[in-house]
Amino acid sequence: MGGPKKIVAKSTKTRKRSAANRDARAPRGAATTGSTKSKTGSTKSGSGSGSGKSRGKAATGSSPRVDRSKRLLDLVMFLLRTRVPETFREIRAQFESYQTSNVEAGLRAFERDKADLLELGVPIRYVTPDEDDSLEEGGYVIDLKRFRLPEVHLTPDEVSALVLAGSIARAVPGDDYARVVDLALKKLAFDQHEVPDTPLEWPPPPSAVTRRVPVLVHFPAQPGRQTRELGDRFSNIESATRNRKRISFRYRSASTGYARRRDVDPYALFFREGSWLLVGHCHLRKDVRSFRLDRLSDLVVAPKPKTPDFERPADFDVRAYANRSPWTFQSAPVEMVELDIGPEAAAVANEEFGSDTARTELPGSVTRVRFACGNPDFTVARVLAAKGAISVRSGERLLRLLRDELDAVSSTYAVAAPAVGAERQD
Repeated sequence: MGGPKKIVAKSTKTRKRSAANRDARAPRGAATTGSTKSKTGSTKSGSGSGSGKSRGKAATGSSPRVDRSKRLLDLVMFLLRTRVPETFREIRAQFESYQTSNVEAGLRAFERDKADLLELGVPIRYVTPDEDDSLEEGGYVIDLKRFRLPEVHLTPDEVSALVLAGSIARAVPGDDYARVVDLALKKLAFDQHEVPDTPLEWPPPPSAVTRRVPVLVHFPAQPGRQTRELGDRFSNIESATRNRKRISFRYRSASTGYARRRDVDPYALFFREGSWLLVGHCHLRKDVRSFRLDRLSDLVVAPKPKTPDFERPADFDVRAYANRSPWTFQSAPVEMVELDIGPEAAAVANEEFGSDTARTELPGSVTRVRFACGNPDFTVARVLAAKGAISVRSGERLLRLLRDELDAVSSTYAVAAPAVGAERQD
C-alpha cells in the first residue's frame, strides 16, 4: 500500500513541472543509463556466463534513446490493453528497466517515463480504491475517453452534401481526381444504415428505390487530349500549392490574346463560374493575381519538392478573394469612373464596386456611382448589356473603349443592313 501512495505524490509533482524545469532536472542520459544498467544486472543475476554477451549487446546494439522510445510505446500499449488499473508491481514485472535491485530506483524511472507520456498528451490516470470499490490497491490506467477521438457518424443528408461538393472535384478532367473522389465517398458512406438522398452508384440498389426517390448527380465526362492535359495541369498546380513550390507558365491574357511567361507563387485554387482559377503572387505584376487554368501552357514546377520556395501570407483569405466582385478586378491601369445607373438597372447599383466607392442618389431614382475601375472590359460589357440604363459620366479610357466597341458593332451590322428586308431572288 505504501508504494502506490508515493507514486501519487510524485505524479502530482511531475504534472506541475514546466518544460523548463523538466529540462533542468536530472539529465535524461543518467536515467537512461540507470535503466540500461538494471537490464544488464538482471541478465547477470540470471546467468553468469551470459552477462558478458548482454553487456556486448547493450554496448553495440540500439542507442539508449531508441530503447527508451520503444519502452514508452510499449508502456502505452500495455496500459491500453488492460481492462483494470495496473499496479506498479504488475507494471514492474513486465518491464526489465523497472526491475532494479532498489525498488525506489525503478519507481523513479517509471515516474520519468510517465511524466514524459503526460507531456505528450497520453492521459495516464491513477485510480485509488476509494474511486473503484473492486480494487484492493490503486493502479494506473489510460483514460480512453480523453485518449481516443470520438467516432464520426455522418447522416445520409451530410453524405449527400459531401457528394455534391465532391462532384466539383470529380468533374476535373483526367483520371486522378475521379478515382480519389470515388474512393473517398465510398469511405464516407461505408457504415451508412440508410442510403443517402444522393446515390453513390447508379442505378441505386433495389432497397433504396423502394424507400425513397434518389437524386442523381451527373459527373460530366470530358474526353480528349485537351481535357487530359488540363487534368494533369490541375494535379501539378495543386501539388505545388500544397508544397509551396514556385511555378512558371505561359499565360494567354483574355483582354489582349497575347501569351507571356509568368513566375507565380501559388496560394490556392478555387472554382468560379464554371472555371478553375489559380491565385498567387505574380512576380511580373508584383501583386496577387488570378489565372484561369485553361489559359495556362508550358507549366514548369520548381525542383526540390520538399523544400518550400515561399511563405503564404498569414492574412491571405482565399474565400474572400474568390468572392470578390468583378467590378474590383484589375486587368488594366486603374481609372476613376462615374456611372449613372437608372431604375431599370437598380440591382447593379447595389453591387460591390470597391471599398472607396461613392454613391449619390439623384432625381428620377438614378444612382451615381464613382469608383476606381481596373476592369474596363467587364464594365463595358455591363454598360452595353444594360441597353441604355447605365451611362458613363466620366472616365476617358473607358469612354474610348466603349466607343470602339460601339463602332465595331455598328460597322458589322451596317454591312448586313441592306440585306435585311430585301426581296429573295430565285
